[in-house]
Amino acid sequence: MSDQTPQTPASGTPAGWYPDPQNPSQQRYWDGTSWSQTAPVPPAPPMPPVPTAGAAPETSTKAIVGLVLSILAWVLCPIIAAIVALFIAHSSDKEIKASGGSIGGAGLNTATRIISWINIVAYTLGGIVIAALIGFGVLFASTSGIFDIDPSINTRTGLADGQYVITSVNIRVNLTDECSYGGMARDSAGTDLKDVTVYGTGPAQCPDLVEVQAVYFDVQGGTATITRVE
Repeated sequence: MSDQTPQTPASGTPAGWYPDPQNPSQQRYWDGTSWSQTAPVPPAPPMPPVPTAGAAPETSTKAIVGLVLSILAWVLCPIIAAIVALFIAHSSDKEIKASGGSIGGAGLNTATRIISWINIVAYTLGGIVIAALIGFGVLFASTSGIFDIDPSINTRTGLADGQYVITSVNIRVNLTDECSYGGMARDSAGTDLKDVTVYGTGPAQCPDLVEVQAVYFDVQGGTATITRVE
């Protein structure tokens, strides 16, 4: 700064800060009668505000509930709980989309869908396999003689000796080479007598017929013997 005396302002200039006559880029204080000896240091420019990171979006409660339910579905109400979890995930997606970014959880909904669909497919296929095994077991048990037919039923018809026919066969069991038929027995005159069951064995008495129309049998000495099957 120059040591020359600054120019005096016009008479009557009130006290205050004014451009320094010697250095207009600075200011100097005029107390009404004289200039101050030093000009104030210009204030430092304000620091630009430091940007703050945006707040993380709130996680959708439905997304959390759906994920937890999809996991519990493996031990609690399989398939049904998984389907409910899928509906919750769908509702959560709509909520997230409508929030404009203030609610998150789309990743949880994706995980819910994956876990739920695996649950549904696994339990459905498992049910099919179990049903098939049960059916196979019943078939195997039937053909292996576990459900053997009692041949003594031929001694319990209660019919007198003679020839009879069952024309309305309402029971038919055929296990390998054994069979039994049940229905209303008629005598040779065509009179309905009583419901009976008769036992047969071998291909002649147990032919592989899809539908049995009539079973002819004789009763001798109180024991029935199938003579023909149509």
